[in-house]
Amino acid sequence: MDWPLVATVSLLIGDWMIRAVLSVRVIMRRREVAASLAWLALIFFVPFLGGVVYLLVGESRLGSSRVKRYEHVTRAIGEQGAALWQQRRAWGGAAPRFEQISRLGTAQTNLPPFRGNQIDLFGRSEQLLEALCDDIDRAEHHCHLLTYIWQVGGGPDRVIGALERAAGRGVECRVLADSYGAKALFKNERSRRMRRAGIEVIEALPASPLRMLFRRMDLRNHRKLAIIDGRIAYTGSQNMTDDGFRVSRRKQVGPWIDATARVEGPAAQALGVVFLRDWQMDSGSDVDVSEYLPELEIGEGAEVQALPSGPGGAPTAIRRAVLEMIHASHEELILTTPYFVPDEAIKSALESAAMRGVEVSVVTPAKLDAPIVQLASQSHFLDLLEAGVRIYRHAPGLLHAKTITVDREFGVIGSANFDTRSFRLNFEATLLIYDTDVASRLRMLQREYMGSSTEVEASTWRRRNVALRFAENVARLGGPLL
Repeated sequence: MDWPLVATVSLLIGDWMIRAVLSVRVIMRRREVAASLAWLALIFFVPFLGGVVYLLVGESRLGSSRVKRYEHVTRAIGEQGAALWQQRRAWGGAAPRFEQISRLGTAQTNLPPFRGNQIDLFGRSEQLLEALCDDIDRAEHHCHLLTYIWQVGGGPDRVIGALERAAGRGVECRVLADSYGAKALFKNERSRRMRRAGIEVIEALPASPLRMLFRRMDLRNHRKLAIIDGRIAYTGSQNMTDDGFRVSRRKQVGPWIDATARVEGPAAQALGVVFLRDWQMDSGSDVDVSEYLPELEIGEGAEVQALPSGPGGAPTAIRRAVLEMIHASHEELILTTPYFVPDEAIKSALESAAMRGVEVSVVTPAKLDAPIVQLASQSHFLDLLEAGVRIYRHAPGLLHAKTITVDREFGVIGSANFDTRSFRLNFEATLLIYDTDVASRLRMLQREYMGSSTEVEASTWRRRNVALRFAENVARLGGPLL
């Protein structure tokens, strides 16, 4: 018997059986057509390796037990919070023009808009860290922090010092950081130092080779939250980092430039509930939500709605809201994002808005730390430019702020990028702000970014060399997977 031939035939049969089984699985997942086609192409044109990649990162697998617990925790905490907020009449009503957006958000997350909030915006990390440390130093009951990245050294050490002082006077302090993004912290003495000071520190979505067999490891907790006494909360794009932070010092992309909101009022409790859900999932402990939702005096202020999204909960909550915002725009729409890889629905909505007379502006970094994402992003520029969308490339640093303003009346600030990973895969948190004053202040920050950017001209963009355009279009094919 010709054993080499038998081995070859067996290998081919096995390969095609794997392709067939995985193809059926992709089709039965009923995801967007573009994503399904991208996975099918990978499975068919990259033997074996395509199948392995799909099994590792092709599905939003959190683990069946985790999904069930997440659904239970989300429902239980939501019901507790809703009962308290309704009793206290903290719920607000968004401006009639944006009421559909607020209803959509409430339907997906059970977190309504709240009235009577004071909002401060931070466009520099030093200002944010100083304000956060001051609030922690005044804390009386609890300090809850959640971040994707925790920089070792520099400004974040001041936050650790503030937490240690708070824990020393009996304040409950909890730190939840993503296992992958904050791996430097968990390998460092600082995490052990915090625990010795009485601060609870745990990893969100622990990553290990064994867990890869049961759940997808690239699903990460990308939220950035700080909640002080259920009265004050911070959220936005800034991790626990300072002005000197770089993803890698080998990559010449400049410092990250972030935008963060400080919320004082009942909306802080909605963000607190988001933290408590995540904390229960990763700590395995149950908490009494009512302990963290104190009675508040509700005065004048902005209507604000917290909008979390992520696998196992409301995976497309932010994406759906963004589509509604684009459709609701009448005069002006400005968005800033580091990673801009829109799906076809959002891209079409942006083009349609520009063509109906809305001044649509997209501000992105001139240089990213992820070359493939940058190529995929640039592949969409010409279509958008020809539709009338204005595109600005920000050069002074890596513009990491994720913001949207609509007609100077409505503002958005949060952790979600403009790509599939943020809109469908990672755990994100976004604030919807139904207030013209705050929206105008956020727009001023956006205009600062635009003032230090170079606008892309369609005529110039068309003249790029063929090799670059080809590379962009190849990267674009992977857009649904990025």
